[in-house]
Amino acid sequence: MAKNLLSSLGISKRTYTAANIAPAKEITQASTYMYGAGTTTVATLLGSGRRQARARQQVYEKWALMESDAVISSALMLLVTTALGGHETTGQMVFIEQNPKFHDNKKMAQMAEEINTDLVDLFNRVAVQVAYTGCAFGDSFARIYSDGRGVIDLYTDEMVRPPLVQSFERGSRTVGYAVYTGDRNFERLNVEQLARCKMPRTQWVPQNGVIEKSLKVALTEDDVDKLPLMPSMAGGSLLYAAEEAYDNFSASLNGLVTQRWMDSINEKILTVNVDGMTKEHQERFLGSIVTMVKKTKAIIESAVKNGVAVSEKITHILPVDNEKQVVQISSPNSENGRSSNISIEDVILHARLMTGAVGGVDLSMIGFSDQLNGGLGGDGGFTRTSAQMAERARVIRTSLVDFFNDIIDIHTMNRYGVVFKPSERPWKLNFYGSISALESERQRTKADSMNSGLLLVGAIQQLKDAGATKEMMQDFLTNEMMLDEEQAKLYAPIVDVKPPAEGEGGGGLPG
Repeated sequence: MAKNLLSSLGISKRTYTAANIAPAKEITQASTYMYGAGTTTVATLLGSGRRQARARQQVYEKWALMESDAVISSALMLLVTTALGGHETTGQMVFIEQNPKFHDNKKMAQMAEEINTDLVDLFNRVAVQVAYTGCAFGDSFARIYSDGRGVIDLYTDEMVRPPLVQSFERGSRTVGYAVYTGDRNFERLNVEQLARCKMPRTQWVPQNGVIEKSLKVALTEDDVDKLPLMPSMAGGSLLYAAEEAYDNFSASLNGLVTQRWMDSINEKILTVNVDGMTKEHQERFLGSIVTMVKKTKAIIESAVKNGVAVSEKITHILPVDNEKQVVQISSPNSENGRSSNISIEDVILHARLMTGAVGGVDLSMIGFSDQLNGGLGGDGGFTRTSAQMAERARVIRTSLVDFFNDIIDIHTMNRYGVVFKPSERPWKLNFYGSISALESERQRTKADSMNSGLLLVGAIQQLKDAGATKEMMQDFLTNEMMLDEEQAKLYAPIVDVKPPAEGEGGGGLPG
């Protein structure tokens, strides 16, 4: 009976296997060569052109350099603060609340309250740092310190920076770490000692280690517990897509600054007429001119170094006789201007590309308010840009939830002797409020839907008043108002509904 009931709900396992799984056995290596696919190898993961494979440390060095840039740092911090929010008075960002599923279970409710009391302050202390590092490097780590009371402290500083930690995975599950610190420059830690915040690997970063990894990985193994222990490749960083834009931005900015410094140099050439002077007089005369120029240079250098402006005019007295004179020639480059100059627009262009690649952040959101399109309201670019950024921020929340849940699992294991299944956890993690830009987009969508509904009601009423038949109403709603046919059939009978008589209740659509 049960088998017949399941069969009525869908096709059987045997039928599905025969139609969809078994045909894979017909694939052979020879058949791939027949259709030109045989040249595909793991070497394609090493990249090409400007995106060539790099060593793991080279990848992290590049991201560390980019992280220190003022514009990128502001963009990352904006994403983090957007994702975490924060109470306007307490500043609390992470909340551990009771799972509504166990609302009537006093034991579970008490456990959730104890977990909140024990860990919420720790989570709020490390949340910003963990999220920021995760955005920059794709991973962030926290050393867990626990005893019989559960987790009592989290360490997230420089000794567990991503370049110093190599994660190892079995399938997609993190099972251990190699940390390159300590007496032997190597320490082995397990998941009870170190927690990992893993950002989604949406882009592949070409790395040398992928070739060695491909020789050992076992994709044909179905038992996840039998998969080999493999190192996790670097990835997940929001900075990878912005690497080229960062290089162009740095080059254009350095070029602009260098150009301004070169233009600030006021170079002069002095010619001195020493005709008729004795050698002694020539040396004294030229020496006084050199001393005069050096004195001026020293005054300017001192003013720049000490930040004190020169408030008086520098005057030198140089006596001359007869036709003896000093002639000034302007800078030899003054008449030969550059054929092209680096302008601020070049820098702004690359800055826009760079910040846009870092999580969809617009340049106007990190202080360049003059870049706003349409101002702060209406249908300008501010809200739309914020919504795109908020979508990325939501991904950060998801990674942090997994990170905090892993820590709570260690806490409950040590304190209560149990690790809950994800569906049976007595707690749930929340962040302060909703992301404002997403809420704004949701309200806008809701308002647009309501306005569209009101227009539809008005059109139906006008068509009914014009004496349309049921067929005419259905055709109009389907072809002109672009409704689904089922909806049109539902609304069309309204032409037969008579308006209520005076004093009677309102009518409605026929059942």
